[in-house]
Amino acid sequence: MEETKSLQLKRTPLYPYHKKVKAKLVNFSGWEMPIEYEGILKETKNCRNNCALFDVSHMGEIEIKGKNAHSFIQYLTTNNVDRLENHSLQYNLFINEKATILDDFMLYHLGKNHFLCVVNASNKDKIVNWLYRNKTSSVEIEDKSDSTALLSLQGPYAEKIMEKISPNIKEIKYVHFIYTMIAGFECLVSRSGYTGEDGFELYCPNKNASILWELLLDLGKNFSLSPAGLGARDVLRIEAGYPLYGHEIDESTNPIEASLGWAVKVKEKDFIGKEKMLNTLKAPASRKRIGFVMEEKGVARQGYAIYDTKNNCIGTVTSGTYSPNLNKFIGMGYINSSSIENPIYIEIRGKLLRARIDKFPFIKINTKR
Repeated sequence: MEETKSLQLKRTPLYPYHKKVKAKLVNFSGWEMPIEYEGILKETKNCRNNCALFDVSHMGEIEIKGKNAHSFIQYLTTNNVDRLENHSLQYNLFINEKATILDDFMLYHLGKNHFLCVVNASNKDKIVNWLYRNKTSSVEIEDKSDSTALLSLQGPYAEKIMEKISPNIKEIKYVHFIYTMIAGFECLVSRSGYTGEDGFELYCPNKNASILWELLLDLGKNFSLSPAGLGARDVLRIEAGYPLYGHEIDESTNPIEASLGWAVKVKEKDFIGKEKMLNTLKAPASRKRIGFVMEEKGVARQGYAIYDTKNNCIGTVTSGTYSPNLNKFIGMGYINSSSIENPIYIEIRGKLLRARIDKFPFIKINTKR
């Protein structure tokens, strides 16, 4: 990457570390981010077998509070905010009037009429504008993205490492969080992640990010903890069957075809796009997100065509990778709902290679539920 181009990109507070250890840096949604340190496959395996530390400070953090904050966020999202306990978090969706996805995000219940939306970096500005466009009285919206760092500690030994910081960490249930003091500053620590492993996400002020990063790496030495980049993170989320905005979901996708209908509570609440969503539910989805495993060697990349046994094009690949933990080539895509049967074929470099549709997740999910 040329230096003139890198100067135009945003950088997380951990950029000096990434540069120092000579991580491979790439442009990701306008951020200069580490895609790998020692190798994507090595980092992917280490996360499943031991533990990995990710810098995900590029994510957006938007705080919503005020007298009408609860009703405001309830109306703008598809999942039922009433189900949130205090100090818990929830996978949720922002959709528009057409019932297509503006963003998928995690919603934190910080207290009465007080919420935190953790949104995708590529959608942060769009979501801030969406919130302001629909803002009601007695609602405050504050974009804290530029002052907040986010570290993600993922893997089988994550709890043991975190216990060295906070002895009561094992009491945190999955998709719950606590506030705790670490090295003299307060952090929000949630039991959550995007890898399919047990793990924690730690939010702290930018100025403390390096201290927290170095502390975790030091405490994790005996557990083979190592930094991991966005490359490993992508392989891990595909193994877990998790969609990624810009690949599996976008503003042309509705939640039903994306297999995210479980996060849409049409019977429990009103929300923007509900009328269109009800119409969508009346008829079978014309296409469906599926997972597949290659039976012939080849990486199925985004945009590659999917065929049936009669050589009919029935869909498109959205993500594909080699999984070092499964020793298989796997992927996701959309196909016509009437064509969900095996085998399927992926067109790779002019050849149709055999694959089979498989259920999500591709690996055993190890979150503490």
